[in-house]
Amino acid sequence: MKSTVLLSSIKTEIGPYSFAVQDGLVIEATFGAMSRLKSRGRKVRSIPKISTALQRYFAGDVRALDKIKVSESGSPFHKKVMRAMRRIPAGSVASYGELARKAGRARASRAVGSACSGNPIPLIVPCHRVVRSDGKLGQYGYGVKAKRWLLEFEGALDHGSK
Repeated sequence: MKSTVLLSSIKTEIGPYSFAVQDGLVIEATFGAMSRLKSRGRKVRSIPKISTALQRYFAGDVRALDKIKVSESGSPFHKKVMRAMRRIPAGSVASYGELARKAGRARASRAVGSACSGNPIPLIVPCHRVVRSDGKLGQYGYGVKAKRWLLEFEGALDHGSK
C-alpha cells in the first residue's frame, strides 16, 4: 500500500521549487508554486532529507542532489533517458545525441528531447544539463534564462556563454 503524497517547496534564487514525495521517492517537481504540481497530497513545511539536499544544492553544493531517490515512470526508453540524465555530473553538459547513445538508441536525439521536455522531476533529474550538439543551450521548460543560470551556477558555463 502506498503512503500519502507529501508536498513541499523551498525558495530559490530563480523562484520557488515545489516537489511531491511518496514512499521516500520524489515523484514530481516544478519550478513554481505547489499548485503547478499534478500530484495531490498533504502540504508540509519540509521533507527533511529532500529539503536539506535542495538547500545544500542552492548553497553551492551542486552534488547534493545526486543521492535523492526518484520515482521512475514512462516507457523503458524514457526511463533509460532519465537514468542517463542523472549520470551527467554537475558542472558538465551532454548533447541530446550523446544521451540517445547512452540510452541505447543512437539516432533518437529527438526522442531524447521529448523525454527531456516531459521530465516530471526537473533539477533533480537534470534535463537542464542537456544541450544541443552545436553547444547552444537549446530549450528548457522554465526558459533559457533559468537553464543558463543553473548551468552557470553549477560551473558548466562561463558567465555570459551561448
